[in-house]
Amino acid sequence: MNPLNIIKRATDFGTLRSRKNFFSFALKCIFYIIPAIILGNYTDTRIEKLKQYKIFGDNDMYYILLQTFINISTFYLILMFFSNFTSEFQVTTAGSYFGVIYFGMQPNYMRMIREYMSFYY
Repeated sequence: MNPLNIIKRATDFGTLRSRKNFFSFALKCIFYIIPAIILGNYTDTRIEKLKQYKIFGDNDMYYILLQTFINISTFYLILMFFSNFTSEFQVTTAGSYFGVIYFGMQPNYMRMIREYMSFYY
């Protein structure tokens, strides 16, 4: 398979054409992983900086709610502007990588939730 055909299959979002070739599948996975890494890391580090400087005080709940709102907003904006990109989130393995990596790049978010929940239980 020629490289142009591999790229065409990998960038044909909203379809399952990338499954027909390993290289197009791998390239499509990369197209989902890179934005997830950038957005997830940026979100997590910005919230951590806000928490470090205690912009909203000492209560972790404010930071958890802010990060949750940012996560929801990010998914909504991607859905609105890149509907073909998001149409694969629940249908394909490559698309599901986005959510997994996006939240995987936010360890402080998960840690804050765990600490907040362990405080009450």
